Amino acid sequence: MLKRALIFCLNIGLFCNLVSFATANDKLSEAEERAREIEKAIFMASGTQDRVLRIGLIDCIAYALKNNSEILIKHIEPKLKEDDVKIAKADFEPTFNAQYSLNDNSEISSSTLQGADVFNTQDMNLNADVSGKFISGTEYKMEFLNQRYKSDSTYQSINPYYAVEPKITITQPLFRDFGIMVNKADIIIAQNNRLQSGASFKDTVMDTTSKAKIAYYNYIFYLENYAIAKLSLERAQHLLEINKARYQKGLISSVDLLETEAAAAQREKTVLTAEAQVRKAEDDLKLITNLVDNPEVWNAKIELIDKPEFIVQEVDLLQSLKDAFEYRPDYYSAKIDLKSRDIKIMTAKNALLPTVDLTGSLGLNGLGNDYQNALEKVDPDYTDWSVGVKFSLPWGSGDRAKSDQRQLEKTQALLAFKRLEQNIILEIRDKVRLARTQKQQVDVAKLSKEKETQNYEAQKERYVAGQVSTHDMLDYQDKLSQAELDYVKALVDYNIALINLDKSQGITLAKNDIKLEE
Repeated sequence: MLKRALIFCLNIGLFCNLVSFATANDKLSEAEERAREIEKAIFMASGTQDRVLRIGLIDCIAYALKNNSEILIKHIEPKLKEDDVKIAKADFEPTFNAQYSLNDNSEISSSTLQGADVFNTQDMNLNADVSGKFISGTEYKMEFLNQRYKSDSTYQSINPYYAVEPKITITQPLFRDFGIMVNKADIIIAQNNRLQSGASFKDTVMDTTSKAKIAYYNYIFYLENYAIAKLSLERAQHLLEINKARYQKGLISSVDLLETEAAAAQREKTVLTAEAQVRKAEDDLKLITNLVDNPEVWNAKIELIDKPEFIVQEVDLLQSLKDAFEYRPDYYSAKIDLKSRDIKIMTAKNALLPTVDLTGSLGLNGLGNDYQNALEKVDPDYTDWSVGVKFSLPWGSGDRAKSDQRQLEKTQALLAFKRLEQNIILEIRDKVRLARTQKQQVDVAKLSKEKETQNYEAQKERYVAGQVSTHDMLDYQDKLSQAELDYVKALVDYNIALINLDKSQGITLAKNDIKLEE
C-alpha cells in the first residue's frame, strides 16, 4: 500500500511539473507571439512611410559588420579556443585532496598475548595532500597524514596512539613524458588553434567588408545607369518635340517622326528596366548591410552620399605578393597549422620511448598519546624515505602507427601549403593585372565620353542645319549614352578591382581603418 501511494504521489508530482512546464511554455509562447506581432506591426507601418536613408560607404561597412550573424558566430570561436588554452594549462594547476576513513574491526583473538577473547581495533585516518605536475613533467605530491589507532592488544604500549607524518613524493620521468616541449604540447596546440580561429574571424570580417563595398558600388552603378537612361529618354523626347514641329512645317517625313516616336518609347522601356535594376541593387545592399532586418528602415529609399572616384593607385606585383604573404589570414593560419603538426610529430615520437621514472619520497614521523604530542614529536630524527625506479616498455605498435600517421599528415599539410602559395601567387598576379587593365579602361572610357560629348554637340548643330538625318541623330544619342555608361562602369569596375586586390593581399581591414577586438 505504501509503495502504491508513493508511486501515486510521484505520478501526481510529475503531472504537476508537466502542467507547470507546459503553462510556462504557453506563457513564453504568448510573449514571443506578442513580440512578433509588435515587430510585424512596425514593419507594416514602416512600409507605408516614405522614408529616405542617406548613407555613405563607411556607414554601409559599419551596418554590415554590426549585426552580421556569421561575424557574430566567428567572434565567439576565438573565445572558445581561449578556454581550450585555459583547460590545457589546468593540467599544471595543483589539486587539493582530502580523505577521512574510520575502520572498526572485531575478531576472535588468535593469541593470548592480545589480552582478550575478542580482539577489537579502531583505526581513524585523516589525510590531505596537494599534488600536481611541473611544466618539465615532474610530478609532486605533498601529503599530511594523520592516524589514530586503538586496539585491545595488551602489548600496545600507547593506546590509543596518534601518528603524524608530513611527506613529499617526487616522480621524475627520464624518457617518455620528459621535457618542457612535450608537456606543453597541448597548451601550444591550443594557443595555435586560438590564433587560427582569430585568423578565420579576420577573414570573415574582410569578406563581409569587401561584399559591402562591392554592393555599395554596384548600387552606384545602377543609380547612374538609371540617371543615364532618363537623360537618354529626355534627349529622345526633346528630339521628338523638334521633329513634331518640323513635321508640321513639312520639313521632315512621317517616317522620321515615327522613328523618333519609336526611339522615345524604347528608351522609356529602358528607363523602367533600369529602375527595376536600381530597386534590386538597393535590396542587395540592404541585405548585406542587414538593413533589411531593421523594422524602421527596411523599406526606406537609400540615397548615397558618396560618388565613385577615380583615385589612381599604384599597383606593384612584388609588393602585393609581399603583403599577401604577410597579411593574408589563410596563409598565416596554414603556417600555424604546420607548427602544430611539428609538435604532434614530436609528441608522437616521445610516446615511442620507454617509461623510466625516478621516484623518491621523504617523510617525518611523529608518534604520541594525543594529537598535540604527536605533532611535537615530528622531528628530522624520525624519517621515512624511499627511492625507486619505475620502468615499462609497451610493444608500441599503436604508438609507431600514430607516429607514422603524424608524419604523413605533415607531408600532406606541406603539399597543401605549397599549393596555397602557388594559388596566392596566381591570384595576386591576376588581381594586379585586372586592376591595371581597369585603370586603362577608365582612361579610355573617359576619353571616349569626352569625344562623344563633343561629337554630339557638333551633330546637334548640323541637325539644326539639316545636314544630319533623324536616324543618325538618334544613333549619336545612343553612342553618347553608351559612352557615359561605359565611363561609370569603368569607374565602378576599377574600384571593385581594387577592393578584390586588397582582400587578396589581406589588407582590407587596414585600408578601411577597421580594428578587431582582441
